Amino acid sequence: MIRYIPLIGLVFLAGCAGPRTLEPGTRATPAPGTADTAGNTGTVEELPAPGLTLDHVTPADSLATRDPDRLLADARQRYDAALAALERSDTTAARSAVDEVLGLLILLSDDQKHAATPAQADLLRQLGLLVDRIQDRHRAAVEVRGSIPRVINRRVTQQINLYLKDKSLGILKAAYQRSGRYTPMIREELAARGLPNELQWLPIVESGFKPRAYSWAAAAGMWQFIYDTGKRYGLQRSGWVDDRFDPHKATPAALAYLGDLYGMFDDWFLALAAYNCGEYRVLREINRTGNRDYWKMRLPRETRNYVPKFLAVLHILENPEKYGVDWPETHHPHLFEAVRIDKSVTLKHVAGLLDMPQDDLKALNSDIRYGVTPPTGYSLRVPLGAGTTLLGSLDELPESNFKPPPEVRRYRVRRGDTLGHIARRFRTSVSRIRRMNGIRGSLIRIGQTLRVPGRNYNNRLWVDQAPSYGTPKDALSHTVRRGDTLIRIARYYGTSVTALKRNNGLRRDLIHPGQVLRLPGAGIDGGRGIDGSPLTYNIRSGDTLSRIAQVFKVSVTALMRANPDVQARRLRIGQRIIIPG
Repeated sequence: MIRYIPLIGLVFLAGCAGPRTLEPGTRATPAPGTADTAGNTGTVEELPAPGLTLDHVTPADSLATRDPDRLLADARQRYDAALAALERSDTTAARSAVDEVLGLLILLSDDQKHAATPAQADLLRQLGLLVDRIQDRHRAAVEVRGSIPRVINRRVTQQINLYLKDKSLGILKAAYQRSGRYTPMIREELAARGLPNELQWLPIVESGFKPRAYSWAAAAGMWQFIYDTGKRYGLQRSGWVDDRFDPHKATPAALAYLGDLYGMFDDWFLALAAYNCGEYRVLREINRTGNRDYWKMRLPRETRNYVPKFLAVLHILENPEKYGVDWPETHHPHLFEAVRIDKSVTLKHVAGLLDMPQDDLKALNSDIRYGVTPPTGYSLRVPLGAGTTLLGSLDELPESNFKPPPEVRRYRVRRGDTLGHIARRFRTSVSRIRRMNGIRGSLIRIGQTLRVPGRNYNNRLWVDQAPSYGTPKDALSHTVRRGDTLIRIARYYGTSVTALKRNNGLRRDLIHPGQVLRLPGAGIDGGRGIDGSPLTYNIRSGDTLSRIAQVFKVSVTALMRANPDVQARRLRIGQRIIIPG
């Protein structure tokens, strides 16, 4: 029976260490005769400068001449060397020693019949604490962007009391227990971006730290990304894989989004509110009232409760004695490596080959939608030590001919909706919507959730994911589409991101669908393009005249003079206005 080392101790995507990636045709071969940092002769590969990886490991000696007890003793020796280096504030030497310990533990686990001993498990736990200490030296040098005030008012107290109820407290404890799988990795990502450490607990409010969480609003994953926002931050989706369900891919995207929101509002309460309901809603409220105090804003009910819920979680986590809460021991992070598979295989067959539960394999690869890897290739995560077995048996795995079904969306019926209206909106037929939802007549209710046809699949990505631009020659402007980035637009039009930002008064790289960007070389002269035509702009959701004036560096008065028929309080989405010089 094939066994593997328990998934405890460390997260190797945490920035200090990364998963070992194995590919067909590539295997690590020892190079004897090289002295390591502890004075032993063995295999030493050059270590990457900034971080620990499992691509480069340093076994103390050939596995053929060392028994498990000796390997474990050598691992402890290098662990002690890492401790000594950290005491000398030599983090480079400490990282190298930790990398050697990881290499020896991999050698121990590569023998699939060798079960992890309590001594190995104890060393892994100690190693996890040491990695955190090494990273603490780097966190201290990174300036944290703002702080999250520990406000406690009536709304926060109300949420605290709700969490402390028996059923809710059980749910909260379960979320806290799951958090141990991911918080070490999240803390490393926060430290790298200089974001407040408290944000590591935001997934408790979002999803309860469930990687496969899915909401009624089609938000998915531990960080609850909707499709468009996820795509904006690099999370892809195909018929086989949805990156939103992968905590290791979604976490950097979520923190990048939160960092952009904080840069936009310079206030963490407003940034968190915008993360929940969208930056447009918050900007519109600020523009409408001139108020930037979250506690006085008229936002959707869910958003009004969102920040109080997060603060309530922080208060309970930081003061368990005050609230009489005994936290359970958290789950240990997954310990894994990645194997590149260039054909479509089922997780069921892989789990059978490795003699491990299929659910455990699914937990390591939570972004796989239907239990089948894509035919275009996939880096499959397996328990540490199982990669060699899988790599040597890839030819035995039968290739799957699975084809993903068309996308299905969920739509909540609103006031005034009819089946005909919904069918036109989603470019389908009334009869198909009836069949999908078991509806015989035409009666639908407000608030009812309907299944409607979504995107079809074209064997690589959803058909509307690849934007196609017009001819770049003589183009004066570009209307931002879903999936656009400044880098992609600049590359297409043969310009630079800096020039695009300067030409449009942008301070950050954040752009939105519908936004019209002036292209470098398509400047204006007295309100005219290079071909003499007036420079125009199409109104999009959330726009105001003051915001448009600020972007194009003109006055509101000049905008009003150039557009006498435009009323500031009655802007229409899609309305075209002239931008004066």
